[in-house]
Amino acid sequence: MATRLYTQQRGGGDPIEELPAEIISYGYRMNRPGSIGFGLALDQEKTTVANVDTSIHEVVVERDGTVVWVGPVLTLDEDDTPRTVGIGGEGLMTHLRKMHVTSTLSFSASVDDQFDIARALIDHHQDKAGGNFGIDTTAVSTSGRTRDRTYNGDEHKNVDESIVEMSELDDGYDFDFNPATLPFDHYYPLRGQRRTDIVFDGRNIRAFRRRRDATSQASQIIGVGAGEEENMLIRTLQSSTGVAVHGLTQRIITHKDVTVSQTLEDHVADALTAFAGIPNLIALTVGTRDPQLFTYGLGDEVKVDWPSPYDPVNEYQRLIGFDVIWESGEESAVLFLEPL
Repeated sequence: MATRLYTQQRGGGDPIEELPAEIISYGYRMNRPGSIGFGLALDQEKTTVANVDTSIHEVVVERDGTVVWVGPVLTLDEDDTPRTVGIGGEGLMTHLRKMHVTSTLSFSASVDDQFDIARALIDHHQDKAGGNFGIDTTAVSTSGRTRDRTYNGDEHKNVDESIVEMSELDDGYDFDFNPATLPFDHYYPLRGQRRTDIVFDGRNIRAFRRRRDATSQASQIIGVGAGEEENMLIRTLQSSTGVAVHGLTQRIITHKDVTVSQTLEDHVADALTAFAGIPNLIALTVGTRDPQLFTYGLGDEVKVDWPSPYDPVNEYQRLIGFDVIWESGEESAVLFLEPL
């Protein structure tokens, strides 16, 4: 596959310079910014601060003429001994992590759809002087799920945190930025679909890895909301199955900006769903031609059939992330999946 790597000014514009990297790794994550990494020869004439610099430049990946990845350059490591410069960046979603609510925004469940709230949070920052990062929020799609929300200006709530928290509530959503056209895309109730035509097995899996990690497991979640001392809002939920299997293991989550009891309970319920069990993450290294990369995507449910002697897998799993590795014209992908 023909892969082209170049830089542009933050927020878009004409290409500044094509960069001659021999190895490029770029990736995608569900409701999170993916990342990119590549190296340049220090003595290469295109390796200059005018062509690639942190924060003010974005790096773009084109694959067969289509833009498939865009994000700001965040790190640059120059090393004189091997004469190289290592470049790192994250996807456009990373901009949300540097946005904060600085004046009070209030929304009502009688009129405000959660998609509109998410777009309004981004607009709040992009309307500030120097705050526009080129994110297109002009879409008018709605989810049909309205919410009460108040973001107090003196609490300076983070925009990324706010959008992610709302997405993880019951009747939440998935979201992303299209790198080619920069719209803020929403998916309700979930992104992706069941792909009966996509199967990963011994014919196309090059490497299989699995990790089970009980470090964060909790069978009881204690949620702390607004208020102090005896007026503090607290909600607690536990999983009877989790307690029976793992014992009473507790985790505290804090949402001091939440004043509504049901909202806090929704946060607690979602945390319990996330932490009551043990994550069982599978990573598959595959080629990019069978099936063709980008004919499936984040959120899709694909069939995995692998005869592991430890614990065989033969089921549909959801794709929650993937990395693409391009090296001297050869391409492979690492897929990250979790059970349904």
